[in-house]
Amino acid sequence: MPRKPHVPKSAKNTSVRLAREDYEAQHEIAKAREANHNDRTRLNDILVDGLWELLKKETGKTRKDIEALLPPIPVPEPKNNITPMPKPKKRH
Repeated sequence: MPRKPHVPKSAKNTSVRLAREDYEAQHEIAKAREANHNDRTRLNDILVDGLWELLKKETGKTRKDIEALLPPIPVPEPKNNITPMPKPKKRH
C-alpha cells in the first residue's frame, strides 16, 4: 500500500538556487555536521536551522515562543476501517 503524501495538494513547488560561494559554504557546514554526528546534513535541514537561528536572533524569542504564536495544525480524526464480520451460523 503506497504511503500518503505528506505535502498538501495546494502546495506549490519552490526551488532555491545557491551561488557557488553559498554552495561551498553549505557543503562545509554539512561536512562539519557530519563530523559531529548530526543527522541534519541535507541542504533543506541546514537552511531551516539557519532560518530559525536568524528569527531567534532578530526577534529575541526562543523557538518555543515562536511556535506558540502559530495556530495549531488541525489533526484529522483517524477513520475506523474495521468492519465487523458476521458470526457464522452453528450447524448441528
